[in-house]
Amino acid sequence: MRSRRRLEGWPEPHPCVWSFLAGLQACSHLVISDSTATSEGMIAASEAYKASGAVPYHVRSIGEIAGFFDGLDLVDPGIVQVPEWRPDTHGPADPATAAVDAYCGVGRKP
Repeated sequence: MRSRRRLEGWPEPHPCVWSFLAGLQACSHLVISDSTATSEGMIAASEAYKASGAVPYHVRSIGEIAGFFDGLDLVDPGIVQVPEWRPDTHGPADPATAAVDAYCGVGRKP
């Protein structure tokens, strides 16, 4: 189930994106990369950030990120961790990117 939390004073993000996409021509692309609540460390960091009183930022679930692409054709490899989207397979894997708490995707408007 998708989270229905919203930041006070800010509109719901999915309808904003869908409204934006409605004005674009067919074959336009939507590219999204966002932090995700996929590890205890990221969730704790997000809670600490919220408690600091800084500019609001909502860490999304993978499902929430996927929701932005409703009605679009996902470009391969789909919605994946950032380092996995078209990775450089010619060099050694970077262990620093193995557990990135950020997902991304590209969708094409039919």
